[in-house]
Amino acid sequence: MPGDWLLLSGVLRRYQPRRGRPTRRRLTASHSNFEPRIIVNQTSTTGAWTGRLLGGRYEVREIIGRGGMADVYLGVDARLGRQVAIKVLKSTLSSDATFRNRFRLEAMSASKMSHPSIVRVFDAGDEENGPDGATPPGSTTPYIVMEHVDGHLLSDVMKRGALEERHVLKVADGVLTALEVSHKAGIVHRDIKPANIMITNDGSVKVMDFGIARAVSDATGNMEQTASILGTALYISPEQARGDEPDTRTDLYSLGVVMYELLTGTPPFNAESSVAIAFKHISSEPPSLAETAPHVSPDVRAIVETALKKDLDERFATAQAFRAALDDVANGRPPKLPLPGTRFRVEPVVTGSVPLATVDSTYRRPVEGFEIFESRGINQQSVPTLAIGLGAFLAVLLVVGIVLWVFTLNPATTSTNAVPQVPDLTSQSEAIATQTLSQLGLDPRVEYEASTTVPEGVVIRTIPGSGIRIAPGEPVRIIVSSGVETFALPDVRNIDLQEARTELESRGLVISQVVETYSPSLAEGIVMATTPEPDGAMRPGDTVVLTVSNGLVLVPDVVGLTVGEANPFLTGPSMQLSVRLEIATDCIGQTVKSQSLTPGEHPQRSEITLVYCGSVATEEPAP
Repeated sequence: MPGDWLLLSGVLRRYQPRRGRPTRRRLTASHSNFEPRIIVNQTSTTGAWTGRLLGGRYEVREIIGRGGMADVYLGVDARLGRQVAIKVLKSTLSSDATFRNRFRLEAMSASKMSHPSIVRVFDAGDEENGPDGATPPGSTTPYIVMEHVDGHLLSDVMKRGALEERHVLKVADGVLTALEVSHKAGIVHRDIKPANIMITNDGSVKVMDFGIARAVSDATGNMEQTASILGTALYISPEQARGDEPDTRTDLYSLGVVMYELLTGTPPFNAESSVAIAFKHISSEPPSLAETAPHVSPDVRAIVETALKKDLDERFATAQAFRAALDDVANGRPPKLPLPGTRFRVEPVVTGSVPLATVDSTYRRPVEGFEIFESRGINQQSVPTLAIGLGAFLAVLLVVGIVLWVFTLNPATTSTNAVPQVPDLTSQSEAIATQTLSQLGLDPRVEYEASTTVPEGVVIRTIPGSGIRIAPGEPVRIIVSSGVETFALPDVRNIDLQEARTELESRGLVISQVVETYSPSLAEGIVMATTPEPDGAMRPGDTVVLTVSNGLVLVPDVVGLTVGEANPFLTGPSMQLSVRLEIATDCIGQTVKSQSLTPGEHPQRSEITLVYCGSVATEEPAP
């Protein structure tokens, strides 16, 4: 009906149908369910691609999953001889060249991530000339080759009802581990929900379909198709529903929704349509866990409520901070929550090594009806008494032998003159220090340490110090200066230029240039990018170039294009203009006759009126 809210390309907008035209049918929750991604233990069936060899390498076997976006087949990598899961896009999407390219790029970005908590993407490609009847003649069909996982989708596990609190912590910890890795790689998932989370047969948690949501939202402009592909709006964040650009905290909100549903058995927001659900995520507060799930501990309740904050700055700043709060609960400590009113600058996750799940093992004991979380420990066997006695006897013999050896030593062999002495190597180069110790029969071990006073490559000290006598072959640690300590370039994107300048100059960095450029959404003076990129190794005195938004967009000349070509371009992610169409009756061809905004610079989100030829050519009657 007129005035309904519609979820169009991920943006909540009010829909006003034109007079004389039927209104579009309302999307309900039943229309927006997305497919289970990789499903096992289900009746296998053959599909249109069964028996094909994709890319000259991947043998396609039976279907193991179906959905609105793709069919998932069991496959075999003929080169490596391993089982894989092959996701083949449906012909309705594969016919769009823009979508195919975006889909391939996002798949390859996800393939760069390798971690036990992430379903690996091994390969992606396009197959020409698909099966007869399944694809149009001469078309190309994209596919993704993924890790084949034996387990259960969390969405299937949830059908049993609410989970115990310790199981919810286990699931959340595994998802956050995956998000910590993806956020460090610069990838926001955008579609965290139970259908994208797997529980393997050994109890591990895996997250799948990184980057796919972005590919769909960027390449699909049809409202019904977008909603059906991306899936239910139950887990959408407020910023996604408003059409704002999501960041890493978007994934944390969606995980909060998943945790809420796992604890209570129902999602925090529900309604008859996806649009109504999305609107509730923007404007409504979820029912209190204290009422819907009184068995949940206050600490866990506080963590979930923090994740579900409407304001980005009131949520956990990073997946690492979220995991730290879970770890606090698992170890009996009060969780560390964001302070009210604190503004966070979101920075990429920094980890010195691959993060591992940290929830205490007491949360992984077997539970009736939920055996997939069973711990596979090994009971320690008792040591036989005979073995203990034999070990004690051998120890006594060893002590006696050492005593006899000491008393029979020749005094000349114990002279201190034969024991090398560590020389003073301070201020020597690394090469000279290493060579000197090797000539003395000692084992040099080089270590590096930052120093503002000792030049790079020069010895600071040795351990043991100079003058100490040690046995030949013993190790000596050589501490060598690595020069001034480097630090990671802070991420100052999406903040004001002056604030970014203050942050960088406080680190001793020099702003060498500020470059203004166009942006469809960032306000004037907001930093868009830095050169070098964030997290690059920097030293005090290094220079940084800042690229900031000028608050404008560069409107092109679309006169002569068809309305179908001009409209998506002007309303797309790179322009985001509000387009109003007017029909000219004095010309034909559906081409743009004139535009209200002249080509050139204009304020963001401006309204542009396109006058296009709307008359239909008619044939003259035969004489």
